[in-house]
Amino acid sequence: KNLFLILLACIVLTGCKDIDLNKRNKIITFNLGNDPEITSVKLSDLGFEDIEYVPLETNNQSLISRINKIRIGDDFFLLQYLNSLLTFKKDGSFIAKIGKEGRGPDEYLLVHDVDIEKESQNIYLVSTWQRKFNVYTSSGLLLRTFKSPEDITSFIITESGILGYSLNTQGKILNSFNLIDTNGNIIKKFPNKYPWSLTQLGTYIFEHENIFYRFNGNILKKEVYSDTVFLWKDLSFKPHNIILSSGNRRISVNMRSKLHPDEIHTKYITPRSLFEFGEFLYYEFTVGFDLYGFIGSKKRDFRVFINTEEGIINDLDGGPGIWPITVS
Repeated sequence: KNLFLILLACIVLTGCKDIDLNKRNKIITFNLGNDPEITSVKLSDLGFEDIEYVPLETNNQSLISRINKIRIGDDFFLLQYLNSLLTFKKDGSFIAKIGKEGRGPDEYLLVHDVDIEKESQNIYLVSTWQRKFNVYTSSGLLLRTFKSPEDITSFIITESGILGYSLNTQGKILNSFNLIDTNGNIIKKFPNKYPWSLTQLGTYIFEHENIFYRFNGNILKKEVYSDTVFLWKDLSFKPHNIILSSGNRRISVNMRSKLHPDEIHTKYITPRSLFEFGEFLYYEFTVGFDLYGFIGSKKRDFRVFINTEEGIINDLDGGPGIWPITVS
């Protein structure tokens, strides 16, 4: 079992025996509770036995102050912080800065989301405000651009095409999900199941209103209005047998329509990240200004909320605490 670290602060979790989704019929419910007790968890508690540090090459082009997203290619890492996109080889050596910010035809205003296409290893970037995708090589060469038919704010590349989600900040989105091909043509639309009406002067934005993630060769998603995780299969969404029970801290469309944004922020869960690794699930969210990191086992009675500032305690070599950010 191996653990790869980026900048000694973020982790790419690998190893741990994967669980076959096709053989798992039991519904697993994780109770997120109203007042979770914060505790500590060690890497060894999660079954890790070794750490490999990957120091990133530093030069004038490769400087990055933080990392909020990591995508992993066959032989490179793609790191994102806001509008900065950088690629590094698996040994940490710098490859390229991806794309250029601007209003030109080959530029982007804002990186709303990125993903790596498995076969070509090309990098896809969506700039929602421009309603377009840019496609790059890992060395930073722009291959092409194409128009997005909808206001796609996040996406994941499937074997059937690009599965995009449209953030519903004003309550006006008709189709929450759109499956498009790599030229921007719509293959299938998925109507919005959670309509709501904006009745307040302002709106509360759930930046991660929907979260896509990959696990064990599958694509999964969870929306903020639902406790259930869904599996993408046969061009539709199937229940994944995982329920993140949020109780009265899960926002409803009724409450989103009625309440002031400040009250929504204070009372309800705002998702930040979600992924599975081996027998475990990691779910990071906020309630008000409190940040929680939940780790639960899908095989045994192991449920903990960690102090995200402390992270996972590194008891393997005594290094710094680890902040979970993605899975390989």
